[in-house]
Amino acid sequence: MVSRKTNKSTTIKKRPDPNKSNSPSKKSVSGAREQSLLVFRIKLFISLILLGLAVTTFTFAICFLIANQFGSGTVINTSVPLEEAVTTTDTPVVKEYKKIDFQPMIDSFVNDSKSGNRSVIVYDLERDEIVGEYNSSEQYATASLYKLFVVYEGYRRLQSGTWKANDKAGSTGHTILECLDLSIRESYSPCAETLWAKIGRTELDRIIENDFKITNSDISHLQSNPKDILKIMKIFYEHGDITDETLISRMKDSFLNQPATTYDWRQGLPRGFKKTNVYNKVGWDYNSDGKYWNIYHDTAILEFPEADRHFIVVVMTNRVPYQKISQLGTKIENQFYQNN
Repeated sequence: MVSRKTNKSTTIKKRPDPNKSNSPSKKSVSGAREQSLLVFRIKLFISLILLGLAVTTFTFAICFLIANQFGSGTVINTSVPLEEAVTTTDTPVVKEYKKIDFQPMIDSFVNDSKSGNRSVIVYDLERDEIVGEYNSSEQYATASLYKLFVVYEGYRRLQSGTWKANDKAGSTGHTILECLDLSIRESYSPCAETLWAKIGRTELDRIIENDFKITNSDISHLQSNPKDILKIMKIFYEHGDITDETLISRMKDSFLNQPATTYDWRQGLPRGFKKTNVYNKVGWDYNSDGKYWNIYHDTAILEFPEADRHFIVVVMTNRVPYQKISQLGTKIENQFYQNN
């Protein structure tokens, strides 16, 4: 038998290696995941930026709308009650006080008679300004107005404890507190002179200049002027050195309630007022032979209770009847109520 050889080639198939896999490599899978995460982070970052821009734009739009509405006087409609919507601030509300011109009253007082010397100054305590004056730097003998300086320093010493209220005031028969009171209420000279000596005349002059900042008076020689009397009255009104309420009350009452004794202490300025609290102090010298006033000074803190307004008036005169000063008080009160 003849055998036949065929030319047909046989394809040999390789067996798959069991140690190799047809799936992608671990390295390629890890890279794909990192790339996907990076894309996500970029998208998230962009989204956050866009969201921030949107919020900012919206906020600016609201602020612009509110500004325009308030600027044009448009009222924003809201369901929140006004009392709840308004927030408090620390900015104090400054009350406006109307200026009242007392110069015409002063001019009338000055011109109603050519006899005697007269000086006047009126000061608005709320507005902190002079609202009328005439010849207010003129020097006068103080008469009893020197007691204002003695008494205020005395109250300062009670406040500080340097003096004791119930200690005896020399040979006056009164305590120090009683003497301070009587020096104003009844212009009681023995008390005022005793306290003045206790302070020391030179020492009081130093205090007046350095502590009170009053520089154009010579109290040890009984010389002063309306502007300096105004300053000591303003110090009484503010009483920054005195905080004891008992002392403050006693001090105020001695200026306000002054029953007549041998003299009528309130026949000048106070008599001219009907609806005003007048805290005053007089100083005078009466010539009984000629029956005229060598000196008649009157100074007062005026309190208009209904309007909560306060003024200081200083009148210093030589040979001017107290009735003229009383008439000036009436003119001042009328001017206030007609213009306030």
